[in-house]
Amino acid sequence: MELKFILFAALLSHAAVGTQSAANPKANAKTKKLLTALSKLGDRILSGAFGGYNLFVHEVGFSMDQANGIHKLTNKFPAVYGIDCSPGWETTEEGHETDILDCFNSQIVDYAKKGGIITASHHFPNPVFPGNRVPGNQISNKNFSEILQDGTPARNRWLKMMGKIAEGFQRYKDEGITILYRPFHEMNGGWFWWGKIDDESQNDERHRLFKLLWQDLFNFMKNKGLDNLLWVYSPGAFSGSYTAFYPGDNFVDIVGLDWYTDNGVTKCEGYDELTRLGKPFAFAEVGPAGDSHGKLDFGWFVETMISHYPKAVYFMPWNGITGPIQNKNAWGAYNNPKVINMGELRV
Repeated sequence: MELKFILFAALLSHAAVGTQSAANPKANAKTKKLLTALSKLGDRILSGAFGGYNLFVHEVGFSMDQANGIHKLTNKFPAVYGIDCSPGWETTEEGHETDILDCFNSQIVDYAKKGGIITASHHFPNPVFPGNRVPGNQISNKNFSEILQDGTPARNRWLKMMGKIAEGFQRYKDEGITILYRPFHEMNGGWFWWGKIDDESQNDERHRLFKLLWQDLFNFMKNKGLDNLLWVYSPGAFSGSYTAFYPGDNFVDIVGLDWYTDNGVTKCEGYDELTRLGKPFAFAEVGPAGDSHGKLDFGWFVETMISHYPKAVYFMPWNGITGPIQNKNAWGAYNNPKVINMGELRV
């Protein structure tokens, strides 16, 4: 079914990022239409929510609870719904690392077929260590480089992981669903194995290795014929080095920031640097910080995004204590006249 917008004709007259070509030149027609639509939103923004971690059964496990809870509070369903394919803090027996990965979920397929847009992310298991038994959050550049070296145990584990991810994305492709794919998020922070390291003298090399790993994943998925992916590059706000890890225009479709803030704080570092890249921009992960946990006014937050960061094309709150349901004024966020919810856009 073709992408159709139920918007006022004036919508497309606003200044916006120019029409984009997909990073994958073989992207399918539906995926290209979605990217074009995102580049032409003007001063409106798509709402979102995070549904949780696939394969995880506790509070943050994947479900439709966020979408349904937001609808109960606001009478709106989010336009963009998120799933995380890898609860990367889990461990396994050696040789079973792919058990931590599963990108396919039938509930999110149903959501997409009702008009939702799907975004998938990862808290990747670390292929360097058998069973994801990682001694700390950071790894050396030498360890990192092993993932890219043919014949190493790390490379063999990484190839199997990429294959497992591709299997899930193929099932979405078979269902006619485009995925906004957001791997390796917050790489400019020091809390994930793929990110920067404390020894600043080593980070130029880390930037180089990161770009190669992103390109490796991109090319693997392209070579698998996965023409239903739009690639989202999403560093964290306030961590600096926003474009130092950027893998290149030919490997990215959307740029964004993960922004956690307090009530009344409107400054978001990194926006200007990233929007200069000329790609559609998103707030790919948002929520309350510090003293605002459980108290963030999401109506104010969304209005801040719209008024201060007008190039943003969607926002996606995380779940649990950081989500709209457990904070304040979800109604104001999802009923803002500039916000596009599910039902105002059909795929």
